[in-house]
Amino acid sequence: MEALLVEGQLPANLHGRFLQSVPHPAHGTDPVSITGVRLADGTATWHRARTDLSLLGTVPTLAPAVRDGLRVARPAQDPRTGEWHTIATRPGSPLAEHVTMSAAGAVRRGRCFVLSGPARIDTVALSADHVVVLDLSVEHDRATELIGLRAPYTWRPGKQARIGLLPRRSRGNPLWFPVSPCFVPEAVNAYEDGPEVVLDAVRHTSPTGPRELTRWTLDPSTGTASEERLLSADSAVVADPERGRRHHTVYAARDTSVSRHDPHTSTTYDFGPGHRLGQPATAGEWLIVPFHDSTSSNLAVFDTADLASGPRSVVRLPVTVPVATRTTWQPLLEPVRA
Repeated sequence: MEALLVEGQLPANLHGRFLQSVPHPAHGTDPVSITGVRLADGTATWHRARTDLSLLGTVPTLAPAVRDGLRVARPAQDPRTGEWHTIATRPGSPLAEHVTMSAAGAVRRGRCFVLSGPARIDTVALSADHVVVLDLSVEHDRATELIGLRAPYTWRPGKQARIGLLPRRSRGNPLWFPVSPCFVPEAVNAYEDGPEVVLDAVRHTSPTGPRELTRWTLDPSTGTASEERLLSADSAVVADPERGRRHHTVYAARDTSVSRHDPHTSTTYDFGPGHRLGQPATAGEWLIVPFHDSTSSNLAVFDTADLASGPRSVVRLPVTVPVATRTTWQPLLEPVRA
């Protein structure tokens, strides 16, 4: 493994792999190549994941968006059982399938349900009792596919966008909640709040509009969804221990800045002009942010308690990597020894 240049000092307790899914130059625009950096014992080395043709690949949370003609939403993992949940669709069809897999990615069960049309579903969220399904304003377009000049999806402003709650422990169909027109590329978290379900997600409200972190509160007793814009964000994450439950802190990337938000405070660090940021990933008390400057691709490691002071260390990558919108942190069970 190739040792990488580190500016500053990597935390001694940071042991794991930062992985990102990026477009492969030979396979179009869908993220099918996984690269990353192994951080251990204060050093950084280049990491490449092996090829795997299973539904979710070698890293389930970075599952390929397209596999064998199916579009696979970025899966969510149940922190209690380790099972993965995703929604698979076939372009052009209104049928969808909720697929449940083991922690290793083996398919355990599936059940079909019907969407309002051939919706594009990029992500799902998981609460204690429900899978959150996003049947929104972007749909597959057969005419665009035949022309072949761009991705075969189009914005349908007249379509009723809706969010569904699919029961995890029964065979019922989703309970649907109408929402305003939008598209969600990234679900951040979902949790039960008494009889209601709360979803935080990054959305677009128009084809070319900016992204924003939005909270929907879904009330099954009335079939209605309330909506609250939280902040502007290209990408946002919560810490792994808070997934599926009420979270207190959100980390967001927007333009050239990364920020930390909780109910009482907001802290921001700006990388400055000429920088582009990818999706952050939490690693215990640390936040890892991929970024581009004018000359290279890099990883910045922040102390989550002191974001405003800037990165504690920066890892310089050996090649230029596209800014990643799908990233994850995989802890190592044991420190790596030379």
